[in-house]
Amino acid sequence: MINSIIHAGGESTRLRELFSGPKALAPIEDYPLLWFHLQPMLKSKIISEYIFTLRHQHELVQNYIEKLKNKHNILTSSIVEPRPLGRAGVIRFGIENEIIEIDGSYLMSHPDDLVPVNIKELVDYASEAERRDKSLIMVMARHTVNPFGIGVTKKAGDIIELKYFKEKPDLPLIDNHFANTGIMLFLPEAMKEFKNVPLDRLSHPEHEIVPRLVKHNKVAVFLVDRWISVNYVSDYKNILKMGKEKLLGFLKV
Repeated sequence: MINSIIHAGGESTRLRELFSGPKALAPIEDYPLLWFHLQPMLKSKIISEYIFTLRHQHELVQNYIEKLKNKHNILTSSIVEPRPLGRAGVIRFGIENEIIEIDGSYLMSHPDDLVPVNIKELVDYASEAERRDKSLIMVMARHTVNPFGIGVTKKAGDIIELKYFKEKPDLPLIDNHFANTGIMLFLPEAMKEFKNVPLDRLSHPEHEIVPRLVKHNKVAVFLVDRWISVNYVSDYKNILKMGKEKLLGFLKV
């Protein structure tokens, strides 16, 4: 059994054209983004506790968490940032306030990343990785949607001709290059790293912790084929078009 930390304090600044509440509650049909994000975890039935880090309009998110808790009979806790701390800083804050225990394993994620990950397979993989002296498992994807239009060109004298164009294509990455899906499984050895992150500025695991663990060869990668990241209005429009059933099919739940 493992615990989960979901960073659900984000605003919907980039989605303001369509939605202005907490990003975790951005609706798709009758369900919020957070509900879809949680489905692989709920399906696994191996998450002991769901810990939510909150900031923007946290009361609204807490109200929804309470509904989830009652419906699914899960154990939940919340950490409300007293000021913007960042995703690493808020974990240190949670450790110091005895909400998070550094001797546990924690699956960390964000509601705006929809990842078709089999949690049981990930945990089994992490057990083998820990035996090989790894302390962090990053879930990465083989494919990513390029955020820009891609053109293939050919030089024709003094001009460059466009021979092929596709807007925001879904592209396979080159050999041994993969994209961060935003899901990481921190094992107890890596959790100790959060005790030293700063609280006087924004700090994030990708900047404060991951590079140091990579340097010491402590990071393993668990691969999925692709994932959906909801960062921009265009991303949100795409998942609205997909609707509930297609999204659940994508998440394999």
